Amino acid sequence: MISKPPFVIYTSGKTFKFLIDKKNEPNLPHFTPISKITNQQQVKKIVSGIRWNLNCLVWKGKNQLELYQSKGWQEPNDFTLKKYLIKNEIIKDIQAGQHTYLILTQSGKVYSLADSKKGTHCEIPLADPEKSTLDEIRPVPFFNDIENNRKVKSIAMTGWSCYYLCHDHKLYGNGLNGGRLGDQTSNKSKHIPVLIYENVTRIFSSIQAYGLFITTNKNDLYSCGYNSNGILGIGNNKDQNSLQKVPNWKNKANNILNICSCNNFTVLVTKLEGKTFSCGDGKFNGIGKNKLKFALIPSLKGKKVIQLSGGQMHCLILTKGNELYGWGFTNRRYNENEYNHPTDQYQNESENWCLPRKINLPLFYVENENKFNLKIHCGTNSVILYPEYIDCLVDDFKKLFESKKFCDSKIILISKTKNRNKKERNIEVQIHKLIVELRTGLKINQINNLLNQNFVNQKEINFFLKWVYYEKISNEIILNRIFNTLNLPFPPKNSLKKDILKLFQDEDSKDFSILVKENDENEKGEEEEEEDGISVHKLILLARSGLYREMFQNINEKEQNLKHIKDYSGKSIESLEILITYLYTNSIKFTADHDPQLIIEELQDAVEYYQLNESSNFLTQLMNK
Repeated sequence: MISKPPFVIYTSGKTFKFLIDKKNEPNLPHFTPISKITNQQQVKKIVSGIRWNLNCLVWKGKNQLELYQSKGWQEPNDFTLKKYLIKNEIIKDIQAGQHTYLILTQSGKVYSLADSKKGTHCEIPLADPEKSTLDEIRPVPFFNDIENNRKVKSIAMTGWSCYYLCHDHKLYGNGLNGGRLGDQTSNKSKHIPVLIYENVTRIFSSIQAYGLFITTNKNDLYSCGYNSNGILGIGNNKDQNSLQKVPNWKNKANNILNICSCNNFTVLVTKLEGKTFSCGDGKFNGIGKNKLKFALIPSLKGKKVIQLSGGQMHCLILTKGNELYGWGFTNRRYNENEYNHPTDQYQNESENWCLPRKINLPLFYVENENKFNLKIHCGTNSVILYPEYIDCLVDDFKKLFESKKFCDSKIILISKTKNRNKKERNIEVQIHKLIVELRTGLKINQINNLLNQNFVNQKEINFFLKWVYYEKISNEIILNRIFNTLNLPFPPKNSLKKDILKLFQDEDSKDFSILVKENDENEKGEEEEEEDGISVHKLILLARSGLYREMFQNINEKEQNLKHIKDYSGKSIESLEILITYLYTNSIKFTADHDPQLIIEELQDAVEYYQLNESSNFLTQLMNK
């Protein structure tokens, strides 16, 4: 049984030691758990704001938020807690800035949690900033006006500036300007959001960014704002109060995974290769020399980066395989009223101190790396690690899709291309009939006819099947077109779980039985064995249990159509019924007839016996009963 996971925030009071120490020891830092926010469960995201004190906003799912506020430098582990609930809304994302948090809901509304006591009245996204405190979440009126119908798709924050990308691809911004709003005014701050740019596809946020980065529908990258050391990547170091095209990313912006802009440097990571590029001050970003355009960081060659986050003068990356690297200032010391710049102490030292260094993860994350996805976040002066639990139902169907095993049907696309024999070549995509028909409500022959009438290609079908199996939306435009082709409405989020629940309730479609031996006594007192059966769908067993996948891989073709199998785990019919219910629903329900302790013990053994891809969700539910 695994323990409850910690959120780990690395800080050490008044002196913040980032990433490596003065001696370049590669095993540092030693992450320190923050006591009051350990042992949390079901966290969607954590962000950290406020420059001088350590504050964390924790999104616990749906519409629940918790704010942890430290009391100061000397007591980084002493937190106060505030809880918030946004009624009648479901949260989609949260972002952090300096003394400000933004909350985006699935309905496209934006809310703000801001601290006006820090002298930031002109920098917070509220029409009435004088009334703003961290005690209350308030709507941003500009985007909550029903008449204007401005629905926000994504949000971002850069320091004291706020950005809102609407569904019509118009980008709005407000807060402290300095050119970051891109409206051609250099230093006029805006309380009410102003239109910055149109045809925007994505915005990139960073807690301490002095510049704004966006991508457009023409697959280009633009930036504006402060440009010290050339951090905008446009080829010069002049500040820009309007968006400028980044030259070496023309027609390549769709391949950008993330961009993180810090005080002195900017880091960019690509999607497909996971390559890491940087521009700006070479002493801070690990490229050795100052660069006015993005250059590949040589020491990270061969590392596929999957996450990137940055703070004021430090940066973290997570590579495939959960390897953590970081670089930036090794020491940051503050006085009450001033910041002592430490650059001088490194002028006579080797530049190697600024190269990305591998950082040891806390033991908990090493021991349980397959139970959840590790998430990294850099606040202004902090580093946060936290677990994002794997949704086992979704993850299992993703693996089923990628393995292409046990497929029993196919989507056939008529191709216009011809081979050397001048014969038309059809494209066949292997699928599992049950899941595709369940998710679409259509028969396979209907799907084939409709797709071929509208000349859908294999790449587009792959986008569609990723949604069918595990709800990934690779390209919303293409996906929407395929649904229109199939005469289906665009599906809501989390519909996979609802569809599998319908499958669980449909007894007529269940095609397999698990036979369980139960001991009973006859009239003579002799024990007899009776077999009781639990009806299931074979596909559910194949998707969710390693034991059954291995079992069906090893049987011969004549036995592939088996309708039942005996269970040899020794578990009671009662505990197996609960287990099967969990495989369909990701939930466990006890009734008054159950002995909870007995069921828990049996199910904990069953997780290992049936080789279930279970995260802490499953065991945590058991422990909390």
